Amino acid sequence: MSNKFKGNAALLITAIVWGSGFIAQKLGGEAMPPMSFNATRQLMASIALIPFAYFSVRSNGYFSKEKNTSSQISHKIKWMIAAAVVCGGFLLLGSDLQQVGLVTVSAGKSGFITVTYVVFVPMIGMFVGQKASKKAVLCAVLALIGFAVMSLRFDGGLSQGDWLTLLSAIIFSGQMLAVNHFVDDDNYMVLSVVQSGFCGLFGLIIGIIVEAPTLASFQAALPLLLYATFVPTCIGYTCQIIGQKFTDSTTAALILSLEAVFAAVFGMIFLGEMMSAREVVGSAIIFIAVVLGQLEKKPEADLTDE
Repeated sequence: MSNKFKGNAALLITAIVWGSGFIAQKLGGEAMPPMSFNATRQLMASIALIPFAYFSVRSNGYFSKEKNTSSQISHKIKWMIAAAVVCGGFLLLGSDLQQVGLVTVSAGKSGFITVTYVVFVPMIGMFVGQKASKKAVLCAVLALIGFAVMSLRFDGGLSQGDWLTLLSAIIFSGQMLAVNHFVDDDNYMVLSVVQSGFCGLFGLIIGIIVEAPTLASFQAALPLLLYATFVPTCIGYTCQIIGQKFTDSTTAALILSLEAVFAAVFGMIFLGEMMSAREVVGSAIIFIAVVLGQLEKKPEADLTDE
């Protein structure tokens, strides 16, 4: 079995479990107030990832006194605090909007709208001085056309769940750029813990104030919380890391974009959700925009190399 096959298989597993996560979120938001459910799963995920972060920094010496001066360690701690606030803040806002949107939006539809974050990243990057190619702009426009076909009613209206989910995708684009700013080869596990921890802790405070969740609702949602914590988060992100070790970035992005397709499939199987013809067409346009956005032009062969 080749490493490429192993990598592609791991990424396909990632797309499947990420797609299934929309079902857990949909059902969890019905068993428990949505923002409280989201905060609890993020906090549980952060706790579950602490051992992995601990062994990661132990092995690479990220905070060790042998490899760092006192000022370097102090700088890294401040850097992680800033990352927790910025990345965790984006994650909190984006995931809360997505979770609240799932109250009225089907899991499959939410999956296709959410995956538009892939084509919005270059657009958001323009606000921080990054250049966006013409293809990136066209793909973003195409994704918005797909969203309009999927979501706009004949009277020109737009449901609250649809625009909340689209807004969450835009926020997730900002979160990705923030992660790229703070992450390096040695701190990625710590970053994962602190951003999820910030999101979960402050999200739970907001949820308790706004939604007043009960112990009974927590108990009702516990199986879904455990699934959302360990399957899409722990298993999914682990398979993503393994897969991307053996697969090029373009292929990886294309495989991971299947998350939306699996969300729709699982929605039909487990929730009995069916998309209308218009929603199917809109989903197809979004998926085409995402795929085209990830395709890269192959470099021309150097004829001088023989």
